[in-house]
Amino acid sequence: NPRTKKRERIQRLIVLHADTRKDVDVLYSGEIGAVTGLKEASTGDTLCAENNPIELERIKFPEPVMFIAVEPKSRADKEKLQSALAALQAEDPTCIIREDPETGQTIMSGMGELHLEILMDRMKREFNVESVSGNPMVAYYETVTSVGTGKSTFDRDIGGKKQFAEVEIEVGPVERGSGTSIKIEAREDKIPAAFRSQVEQGVQDGIYTGVLLRYPMTDMTVKVTGGRFDDEFSTEAAFRTAAVMAFREAVSAAVPELLEPLMELEIITPSDFMGDVMGDLNSRRGKVKDITARGANQIIRARVPLAELFGYSTAIRSLTRGRAVYTIEPEKFEIVPVNIREQLLNR
Repeated sequence: NPRTKKRERIQRLIVLHADTRKDVDVLYSGEIGAVTGLKEASTGDTLCAENNPIELERIKFPEPVMFIAVEPKSRADKEKLQSALAALQAEDPTCIIREDPETGQTIMSGMGELHLEILMDRMKREFNVESVSGNPMVAYYETVTSVGTGKSTFDRDIGGKKQFAEVEIEVGPVERGSGTSIKIEAREDKIPAAFRSQVEQGVQDGIYTGVLLRYPMTDMTVKVTGGRFDDEFSTEAAFRTAAVMAFREAVSAAVPELLEPLMELEIITPSDFMGDVMGDLNSRRGKVKDITARGANQIIRARVPLAELFGYSTAIRSLTRGRAVYTIEPEKFEIVPVNIREQLLNR
């Protein structure tokens, strides 16, 4: 395996057809099969001859767009649930598991309603884990739209011992889809090397929890521009806390906004139902990109916010008497309209 630089022992080669398996001695180019016995390989890895290494380009997976909270049905299932979630995440790069630092809940993110339903079903069938989940929710992000600065001084007595740190931070927007970057530009006489990792961790905490609705932040640069320390009273915990507080102050000054996932929706519908389908798309904040004819059918390509697509399969089946088909895939994230932002902030 050229990624891990380790050997893998392949025990069996199998051709799969539905739920039947057939052992074979060899698989040729272009054939699709399965192997057993791999220990450290993961989705996207290439296996090759040791004396002729080759690594194919890995698949780039889109960001998860929907999430649910998952918890065990009983205490006895807690460890089994954690093992099952870890196995699902290892097999499926579009399944992301994290713990919400605010609520302590385990959050499972995926590519849509159906994906999350299948993951929950797999936990029950393959791992024999009983769990309960909340309603699926859209995975929003937060970002900034201008430059902002923040400064925080942490100066408190904790457990009878004084702790001190000061951090100054500047944040700014970058091109959509660029992610986040952190640079510590403060001189070492302002923030010593011993505390820099804690400052960066504090900024990461702030990025992870956001400021508007506690969604993760993206598409921004963070610069630690200055600070102060005290030889006697400065601690790692003080610098980490000061960094989080300075980050949140800087973001608040940089006009934060919410980002929502937009989906590319392709609908193939008989021409008779075009009006109904188009009217439904408009009601869902959809923007039609193009319409092409294919025989008696029309192909509609539109961009629609994911938040408006809950239950869409039932709706389009009703509108077209079950004669339309559609596909959805993530396209990009965009700032939510003002009226939707207010609804989200006030719910």
